[in-house]
Amino acid sequence: MRKQETERIISEYFQEEARRVPVPSDLKAGIDRRIQLAGRSRKMKLFSAKKIVIAAAAVALLGSITAVAAGHIATSESHSSVLDQVEDYGKIDSVRQEVGFDFPSLESFSNGFAFQYALPIDGSDYDEDGNVLGVYKTVGLSYSDGTQDVNIYINELSAASESDSNADEPSAVRPVWSGEKTGIPMTVTQTVYRFVPPDYELTEEDLQLQASGDVVFSYGSDEVITKTSYSCMFDYDGLSYDIMGFDLTLQPEALADMAAELIAAGK
Repeated sequence: MRKQETERIISEYFQEEARRVPVPSDLKAGIDRRIQLAGRSRKMKLFSAKKIVIAAAAVALLGSITAVAAGHIATSESHSSVLDQVEDYGKIDSVRQEVGFDFPSLESFSNGFAFQYALPIDGSDYDEDGNVLGVYKTVGLSYSDGTQDVNIYINELSAASESDSNADEPSAVRPVWSGEKTGIPMTVTQTVYRFVPPDYELTEEDLQLQASGDVVFSYGSDEVITKTSYSCMFDYDGLSYDIMGFDLTLQPEALADMAAELIAAGK
């Protein structure tokens, strides 16, 4: 039950991020995956929405996620199969072969988080006319310490992976730790999400929280649930990383420590 709940929330997390982020008009190889972080404004790559497949353990095709920018619609579609989920760490090389690029991995971290599964994910980007702009591969790695989960998403960087955003609205993504690990600049962010039923009507207080950027509201849950996500996103050696979890008891820097440990494993 805990695993299913975590997977469902991860799905809603990335769907909401995909809806909130503007899409560049000159979509080419991909859409930038970054969200506003620290003092720099960046946009999240819509292809990152393909991570939603982690929540679809019994579903082969997830469907589409759309975002609107400058009067045009761009779509990023992602899918995966439970049949491709690899739970035996000794067979993780098969996932490397499937995604077509090498990535670092660990059977367990020094803080007790142990490998649960790896999942290759396919994604495609489309323009407003439905033309395919690019196809992508990413890998999702799931780790657990028995009470909480940390998920790691890795994909190859593209030439279009860096882009500036001038979003004026307040960002709910708040930096809680910044520094360097193994010489790599990293920032850990915190975002508060409130998942609500489809027919939920925002209260005056909700509207104020939304306007201030203190809470991101996401529709589709059976009940009102508030969750806090922590995410460490960075680029290194041609790969883009996102290490994240919900309601973690870890100190924020611990995610950066896990990132450094992961990078060291690949050297």
